[in-house]
Amino acid sequence: MGRPRRIQFPGACYFITLQGNNRADIFVSSQDRREFLALLRSSQERFQLKVYAYCLLSHQAILLIETSQGNLATFMQAFATSYTKHFNSSHSTAGHLFQGRYKALVVDKETLLAEMTRYVHLAPVRAGLRESPWRYQWSSCSDYVQILRRESLVDVEGVLSSFGKNRLTASVRYLKFLKERMRSASDMILPIVRGAAIGHASFLDRIESRQGGPGGSGEGAARLTAMAQAKKIISEVALSHGLEEDRLLGPVRWRDVAQARRQAMHRVWKEARLSVTEIARLFSRTPSAVSQAIRFMETRPS
Repeated sequence: MGRPRRIQFPGACYFITLQGNNRADIFVSSQDRREFLALLRSSQERFQLKVYAYCLLSHQAILLIETSQGNLATFMQAFATSYTKHFNSSHSTAGHLFQGRYKALVVDKETLLAEMTRYVHLAPVRAGLRESPWRYQWSSCSDYVQILRRESLVDVEGVLSSFGKNRLTASVRYLKFLKERMRSASDMILPIVRGAAIGHASFLDRIESRQGGPGGSGEGAARLTAMAQAKKIISEVALSHGLEEDRLLGPVRWRDVAQARRQAMHRVWKEARLSVTEIARLFSRTPSAVSQAIRFMETRPS
């Protein structure tokens, strides 16, 4: 089976992760990071990109990028090749630097752009590198919280404009927005909902339709719709536990029902890729309760 096609169209926004092969470091020195950012800056004009956020950890690079020309694959191939050549030349190594194919999820920028920048900027907090993300040198966070405008690699105005009409107000509000999740940064879950896209149901439907949709000729041709798959999972879990489906979806808090419900929520999130909010509606729970159930299932001993 061939690789699934990348979702590409003009104006698409992507959450991208580049990981080191076998989780090895892709940045050994500050010069490596400077070279990576220099390549990203030169790519902006060459490939007509907007960079909304970035964070460079030792073994991983996280990017939030918009492609005005729908040319993600062309950009990433050239970019990854150029950086790999730099790294191998600088450190007398050879071969693949990155682990497999880069991951790129299409983001609903109309509703989730600010939230995704926050997720990127809190990466050093989740990794235990900094308590204050704006103090991490190798991310774009400080560009957002600086009151004075300065030349920047990132398009901060695309996000800050939704926080206030002037830079002072917008930066202060964005800082508050960051702090709201700093203490719970390790609990943050990407709202991956369906396939290779992040967003609300209407956005995901449009992406699926663009790719051919269930039963069509695109990426979604061989899979059930997310909601149909979720209902199938709920039926399977209920049957395996000897429960009625209504028990899982209702208010009952008996221990055996609660355990089965957590399992169902986790499978729906992981396999059907519904968002936490959508799962909460399906199970008549709060998003916080769903997040706790998913974390419990993700962290329990196998």
